[in-house]
Amino acid sequence: MPKRTKITFSNKKKARLITLLISSSCVAIILIPLLLISYIPQSGIVDIILTEFYWRYASVFVGLYFIWTGIYSYQIKIDAYVIDVRSSRVILGIFKQPDYIDISHEMLSEFTFFNRSFSCNKTLMLKVKTDSGKKLAKRFNVTFMSKKEEKKITKVLEKIIAKNS
Repeated sequence: MPKRTKITFSNKKKARLITLLISSSCVAIILIPLLLISYIPQSGIVDIILTEFYWRYASVFVGLYFIWTGIYSYQIKIDAYVIDVRSSRVILGIFKQPDYIDISHEMLSEFTFFNRSFSCNKTLMLKVKTDSGKKLAKRFNVTFMSKKEEKKITKVLEKIIAKNS
């Protein structure tokens, strides 16, 4: 690889914004009707809320779906010598360390992207050779990665693997 090669991709702002929008809309859909029911129980709005109650359940399921599958924040940096990949959940990631790897180009033996079913997440799997000769697979979940970003990363990683062969 030329020494000038450097790519960096991240979705931190986008992942946090989507998480904020989903969380706030779920809270608003649940909290605002409860406040209206308790403060103005005789109004026509409350009658509509009570008769059209099923949409609140749907919003709860949408929120739980995104919490269950996770919205992941990722950062991928590849320069002339090092591959650095970090991934963590936006909401539940504050309670544990992010998944990360920081390896030299010579350690990379294989990689693959695959889609997760029923999810907006993809998984980047890197197979790495250790100094002792063992091969390890490290998986990173990424959310909202564009095809363009995936192609650029694939192109660079293929060049690294070709150089290692």
